[in-house]
Amino acid sequence: MRRKNIILSLGIVMLLSACGGRSSQRADTQPATKNDSAWIHVTGAQFEAMGMQLDTLRSLPFSGRLRVNGRIISSVNGQAQVGSRLSGTVRHISREPGDYTTTGSLLCTVESNEFLELQQSFIDISARYREAKLAYERLEALYADTITSKRELVAAESIYQGLSARYKGMKQRLLLLGVNPESVEKGNLQPLLNITAPISGHIIRVDCMPGEYVTPDKSLMRMVNLNSLYLQLDLYEKDIPRLDTGQPVEFYHPDNPAKKYRAHLTQIGKATDPEKKTITCIANFEQHAEAFIHNLYVVADVILAEQNGKGIPEHSLETTDETERIYMLAKREGDDYYFKPLEVITGMRSGNYVEILSDVPDREILIEGVYNLPAAPGSDIDK
Repeated sequence: MRRKNIILSLGIVMLLSACGGRSSQRADTQPATKNDSAWIHVTGAQFEAMGMQLDTLRSLPFSGRLRVNGRIISSVNGQAQVGSRLSGTVRHISREPGDYTTTGSLLCTVESNEFLELQQSFIDISARYREAKLAYERLEALYADTITSKRELVAAESIYQGLSARYKGMKQRLLLLGVNPESVEKGNLQPLLNITAPISGHIIRVDCMPGEYVTPDKSLMRMVNLNSLYLQLDLYEKDIPRLDTGQPVEFYHPDNPAKKYRAHLTQIGKATDPEKKTITCIANFEQHAEAFIHNLYVVADVILAEQNGKGIPEHSLETTDETERIYMLAKREGDDYYFKPLEVITGMRSGNYVEILSDVPDREILIEGVYNLPAAPGSDIDK
């Protein structure tokens, strides 16, 4: 019986020892901590092959920027709406959209009864005016010799002055219509009214067609002078204290953000739009570019005063949805690198650099090859 008890005791001791060994072995092979599991492992060969580089945050000059929407438009004097001063039927159109024309060039012709009647009336008034003028001058000479009464002279003078006013008024109307009054007085009536260009520029719209009846309130064409373009910006009224004339402006077309142009503020609006709560500001180009066209939509940055801040190259910042992060070097073992993702808050942008506002530890940061990194194990990201 004693021998059996000894054998049983030895068996229990051996069993407990075996269990304790297995428990100790599990403790030695536990997985990494939660933080370590979020690190990204890159071998030395991968680091070299993917052209990765490390650097620290740099102290850089950053310019505060106001991102605004804008349009390139022509000045008021560089735009024109072409119409007919008289009602009539369009007979011929000499220009197409996109054509360039100079001041006074023929755009189209209008056949108008009013135009013919005006010329006929001018011939009649011209004849009566000259007759009244001769009558007045004759009576004036007779009155000087006391041959006629003052009453007859005053009556002749009144008729002469009335016809003189009508004659000069109709003559001026013909001049505005581009007609030579002297030629009309000789009986040379012009059958068609010529519509000419009021400014030099490009035709941007043709709003009529041959055979169409038009009135003076009808727009026939629209013109714009591309040499008088400027940048019109809409800024929120809260930003008014930050604006000053002379501030540089950088702008680009949304379809080609790499191609940037520069201008400078010349006028700051004096009234706000009650609906948009914005003010209209004007900026003049630093150099004229052929790519500019009237009413072109652009994105612009008004550049404010410079200030220093800590920054990194913009391409070393990873952006997903509304989150921006950098990758810090957590540790290095031999040729192996371990990177830790860190969410950051960014500020101003200047050139190819972005300001980092978050409190970032003084460690090296991956600045090249960010988008070649393998995915981090799990989904935990340290903030």
